[in-house]
Amino acid sequence: MRTLIAFLTLALVTPVVAGTRTSRTENINGRETRLLNIIEDDGTHYATWENNGVRYRTEDPGVLAKIEAALAAQRDYSRKHSEVGRKHSELGREHSALGREHSKLGREHSRLARSSAADVEARQRDLERQQRDLELKQRELERRQQDLERQQHELERTRQHHEHDTDAKLDEIFQRAVKEGKARRY
Repeated sequence: MRTLIAFLTLALVTPVVAGTRTSRTENINGRETRLLNIIEDDGTHYATWENNGVRYRTEDPGVLAKIEAALAAQRDYSRKHSEVGRKHSELGREHSALGREHSKLGREHSRLARSSAADVEARQRDLERQQRDLELKQRELERRQQDLERQQHELERTRQHHEHDTDAKLDEIFQRAVKEGKARRY
């Protein structure tokens, strides 16, 4: 699924030498194939849509505008998914920093155990307090990670719903365009 999202994101922003191309390909159960191409090349702007072996093509600006409007929810989802990804990265950096603090505290415990200083007990209590503080931070990070995972699952459910709706809209747009003579079926 993440590969599909990465492919969609890449396809939306990758320029082609002579123009731009937006493409989405999806195989479902190994039988159904859905393919959308939106191409702008040397002043020609057209879209093709394939669903279950039925192919459509249009160059009509009105139909192209409807297609772009139908894809708006997908772009919004992609932005939200990207934001969750950034939050995951930030959380990963915080986990890493906490790990370094744990390591530093472990080294300090080791040094203290080898030490014969007079204030060993006081220093040991201080290290134990620091250890408890780190454990509290760890629990908070774990809670935030669970929240992010819930957000990600909710986004995935939303994406599936939007994708199904978008496909139905695209089918409807192209079928209507064929009836109106603004697209052709081939």
